[in-house]
Amino acid sequence: MNAHEELRALVQRYARAADERDIGALEDLFHPEAEIAGARGVATLQAWLETMRDERAFPRSMHLMADPLITVVDGAGEATLDTYAVVFQLSEPGSGKGDLTLGIRYLDDVVVHEGHWVFRRRGARTLWMR
Repeated sequence: MNAHEELRALVQRYARAADERDIGALEDLFHPEAEIAGARGVATLQAWLETMRDERAFPRSMHLMADPLITVVDGAGEATLDTYAVVFQLSEPGSGKGDLTLGIRYLDDVVVHEGHWVFRRRGARTLWMR
C-alpha cells in the first residue's frame, strides 16, 4: 500500500472509531504527543480522549468523509491532510430531541510513528450546522 492509500485509510479508521466510540482504536490513530484543536480549544490526546469517554448529547453519529487532499513530504515521514466531512449526530429515538448535522473541515499534520501513519496535530473546524 502506498502512502496516499494508507492516509486515506487513516481518515476512514478515525471515522469508524469515533462513531463506535472505540477509545482504544482512537488512541492508536494518534501520536502520543498529539494535539487536537476544535470547538473547545486545543487539547492533549489524553484530555481529548477523556471528552470522548464522557456521556454524549448525541449518543450516535455517522461521519461521511470526503476524499482527503493529501500532501506528502517525500522521505520525511510527514504529510498534511485536508478533509471535508459531513457528520450526522443522532439523538435517542423517541427522546423528542432533534438531530444535528455538521459540515466539518479536518486539517491534519500526520507522521510515521512506530511504522504507521498517525495524527500529530488534528484541527477540526465546523463550517456549518443544521
